[in-house]
Amino acid sequence: MSGPLTPEPSVLNPLPPAEQKRRTWLVVLVIMLAFMLIGIVTCVALIGTAGKAIDAGIRKASIEPAQSQQTEDDRNASRDVTPGKAFTFGKHKMIAGWKVEQNTSLGDAMFGVTGKVKNISDDTSTASIHFKFIDKSGEVLGKVQCNSADLEQGQIQALNCIPDGKYGKYKTVTAEATLLGATWFWTSQRPPGTASQPAQAG
Repeated sequence: MSGPLTPEPSVLNPLPPAEQKRRTWLVVLVIMLAFMLIGIVTCVALIGTAGKAIDAGIRKASIEPAQSQQTEDDRNASRDVTPGKAFTFGKHKMIAGWKVEQNTSLGDAMFGVTGKVKNISDDTSTASIHFKFIDKSGEVLGKVQCNSADLEQGQIQALNCIPDGKYGKYKTVTAEATLLGATWFWTSQRPPGTASQPAQAG
């Protein structure tokens, strides 16, 4: 009768100790490489997200000044205005109720303008507006220069205007505002000889 079977050495230790150690290092290395790969992928994803956010910020930063400039250009663009009606030019707003008058302070009746202006910017600014009165033939009958003092944000002041030209029938009023070296024009069509009455605020 035979005794208990003794396992073969190859079954108890399928690999030599040196080979087992090498296998263990390979497993550890694979795990480390896997973690490194995950870290690299995560970093790339974060960098991509950050890059997109930066690009979006740059685009927004470039668009906002363009939009602001477009708004400023629209504000300064040539437009029709009517005596008595408010309009915006550059950093200022002509308050509703301004009118064209016959000014006799210097003797003969001359073209004059009365009205108030408001600084609608964040900076201290001086309004300067040059009005022209043109008849139906295109002749300039008079030119009135109006200015304000330095106005802080939101301040309102009556314009100081210098009368000019012999008052007569006119068709077009042109307002030319000069701010920071640039000039803008606004025109107002009026029937010849129409009396200067302020328009109702709309």
